Amino acid sequence: MSKLVALNCGHGTTTNGVWDPGCTYKGKSEAALMLPITKAAVKYLRGSGVQVQTDAFSGNNRNMVSDVLLANRTGADIYVSVHCDYYPAPAGILPLYLSGSGKKMAKKMAKWVKKYTGCKSRGLAKRPDLYELKDSDGVACIFECGSIRADLKSFEKKADEYGRGIAHGICSYLGVKFTGKKK
Repeated sequence: MSKLVALNCGHGTTTNGVWDPGCTYKGKSEAALMLPITKAAVKYLRGSGVQVQTDAFSGNNRNMVSDVLLANRTGADIYVSVHCDYYPAPAGILPLYLSGSGKKMAKKMAKWVKKYTGCKSRGLAKRPDLYELKDSDGVACIFECGSIRADLKSFEKKADEYGRGIAHGICSYLGVKFTGKKK
């Protein structure tokens, strides 16, 4: 049986319809920087035969509440939201999870993102206070790709590598062969 992955870009439109860029630094926004990473991850997952539900190709036009509700309504097995930390945060990825399964998936994504990008890791963090983690029916992870300040150049130059790592980690978690192809 095929697994459904809900993979969304963090921030975007808020619940009241206003654009939310996420954190910003030197004219760059979290939403704009994470969109190419999310798109790459979706393409790699689809290239490996994984069914993906995403807002990445519709302008990041759903808010997190809508994303979680849609994932739950469609029975998504996995929910991943791609983000970056605000400017005072140190360099390095920081996947956030709530459940044991979420931690297992977060570790796999972190392993492959580090391998493909060469970035640092700040470990993993259990966060019972975050809506996307606590209200998702599927295994959930908020993947913080790093600091908008400290990792900015890496986001801009290695978006494909971040996406490839996220996808490879999800495939590894699902037990699906990662092909390295984009679709």
